Amino acid sequence: MSGHTVKARTDHQHAAQQARQMPGQWVLAGTYGSGASATSAALQVRTGERLPTYRPAGAFRARTEVTQDGADLWVCYVAPSDQHNRDFRESIASGLTEDLDAYSRRLEAATTDTARRTG
Repeated sequence: MSGHTVKARTDHQHAAQQARQMPGQWVLAGTYGSGASATSAALQVRTGERLPTYRPAGAFRARTEVTQDGADLWVCYVAPSDQHNRDFRESIASGLTEDLDAYSRRLEAATTDTARRTG
């Protein structure tokens, strides 16, 4: 260990502005000295806590990528709130999820099967 500390190199204001201009595109917000720092910042991007430039909560996605220079934080602007509802409706329509009745039947079957194995 060299004792050399890498300082975070970020510009959240610029990254959020760029991301808002290009919805759905990933923008590099900066590089952090550690994966833990980048992960913490990613959570703040998603919630808007302590980084108000990313508000409202849920308007941005965030991901980290570990590199030889540290951990990069990438952000992506999505349409606020309506995007989540649209994603849900589209996943139901495409059959990627099950309805409540199917879920209930599957849960009951799993519970019955478990009771048979343990009883």
